[in-house]
Amino acid sequence: MSASKEVDVCIVGSGAGGAPVAYALGKAGFSVVVLEAGPRFTQKEYHLAQTDWEQYPYPEPFAEREYGGKKDLYTYSQPEALDPKYKKLRSWSKAQGNYNNSDRRRPPHVDRAKGVGGTTLHYQGEAHRFSPYGFKSKSLYGVGDDWPINYKDLEPFYEKAEKLLGVTGLNGNPFKPPGGLFPNPPHGLSCASERVKVGFDKLGLHLWPNSLNINSRPFGGRPACNYCNGCFLGCMMKAKGSMDVTLIPKAEATGNVEVRPDSVVREITVNKNGKVDGVIYFGSNKVEKIQNAKIVVVSASALESSRLLLNSKSSQFPEGLANNSGMVGKNFMETVIYSNTVLFAEPIESYKGLQIDSRAWDYNEPRKENNFMGGLVLGVSALDLLGPLSYAQKIAPGWGKEHKDFMQKYFGHAVNVFAIGEQLPREENMITIDQEVRDYYGIPVARISTRLSDNDLEMLSFMQRKCNEIVEAAGAVDMVRQFGSYDLSMMSHMGGTCRMGSDPKTSVLNPYCQSHDVKNLFVIDSSCFVTQGGGDSPSLTIHAIAFRAADFIIREAKKGNL
Repeated sequence: MSASKEVDVCIVGSGAGGAPVAYALGKAGFSVVVLEAGPRFTQKEYHLAQTDWEQYPYPEPFAEREYGGKKDLYTYSQPEALDPKYKKLRSWSKAQGNYNNSDRRRPPHVDRAKGVGGTTLHYQGEAHRFSPYGFKSKSLYGVGDDWPINYKDLEPFYEKAEKLLGVTGLNGNPFKPPGGLFPNPPHGLSCASERVKVGFDKLGLHLWPNSLNINSRPFGGRPACNYCNGCFLGCMMKAKGSMDVTLIPKAEATGNVEVRPDSVVREITVNKNGKVDGVIYFGSNKVEKIQNAKIVVVSASALESSRLLLNSKSSQFPEGLANNSGMVGKNFMETVIYSNTVLFAEPIESYKGLQIDSRAWDYNEPRKENNFMGGLVLGVSALDLLGPLSYAQKIAPGWGKEHKDFMQKYFGHAVNVFAIGEQLPREENMITIDQEVRDYYGIPVARISTRLSDNDLEMLSFMQRKCNEIVEAAGAVDMVRQFGSYDLSMMSHMGGTCRMGSDPKTSVLNPYCQSHDVKNLFVIDSSCFVTQGGGDSPSLTIHAIAFRAADFIIREAKKGNL
């Protein structure tokens, strides 16, 4: 097993957490190696410019990668039984019928990407600050837990991330704290969003231009968006500020940062003094290598970061690295989502624009008058209905002439109105290790155990009711589909598996994402989240936490404390 020269810092993962840390530390003069499990993509590997683009959900290696019939995968516990009380939430479409005909929730689908840039390659560019009340759920509402930091602690780092990335947005959102001016002006609403906004307005809801890491004008050497609406398919023109075209190049430009794609980390190693001293990873052709480092930063996602820690067992940490509390993997929070798809009589060109160009934050703060606790946000999107093939497969009913007539009449008339809410943390929702299933490299995979609470189900019922009210008020002529977390487990905004806190007995990390147990180990991604910010997208908060943690690493390393 070959060993590379020791570096100051080894970062596992190049996404929303790893990229800002790499940039900040490289700029400060630290020698940094970033190990990324996926490849480095070129613009030639994106399919949007090809005539058969709809047959590729995203560039092939973004998906779970297959090697010799074995997938880089995860397993799950027995799916929970569906509560018939909420059968109105069952997912269906007029074209396909019920998506899940069983009496149990469908096993989870984790919406992620592997490649230089992480899941920012696949995300829709949403760049939200969590609201101040999102950090004090227990104190303010008596549910969940409080973060050991508050909004003011992150505010300067939110601003730093927004300025570096050129985030677009409209100031004056009545449901968000006042901040500095956005670096770039907001995107206008698409024709489809303007049409649905009629319903929001009638109900007294505030559909607001979304804050996005997508250029509204040339910025950072990248062009303005052309509104092709294919953000989640990978942005060929680099208008979306995914980490591979923003902070990773900035990090490499310092001359101190090396990014190694196709490098799958198996284990973090510990020396006799109980400090981490590097990682063991697989390079190309399954060749096992060692990267020695004075500091290790894990930024591989709430799923993979906890998996790596739990697989890194030693005599000092028999239950997994940094797991003296037994909390690694606990308090896993999935995505609670509901969406309906409706048709308008007139064409609204819903295949044009941005995938999520607007949000309504009216319910972002929990309301005690609701029969559930936790916040949520509402939005408009044509996310998975961008071309004729998706219409034909997903919402067009019938066969032959009926099918053809629908396509001719309604292509470009469909849009999704959706809601995303926060799942309150519970210890029994967790990531563990499945010792019987191993990936291509022989590494035990993560096992997901998650169930919806009564609170989650009541929140989903509210989401359904509110989305239906909006489309009815907007004058939609037909509802052709609904889907949600009740019977389909769709995970994109994950978090909580290595939560931060002040008490080492009930948390894994301190307020700077430093392990309570191992002072030169950091976990910097959504694993550290205590709650989910009322349904806001997590990427900008991960960036802010990463920049704050990087400042701490720089200070403490210079003092010799790491």
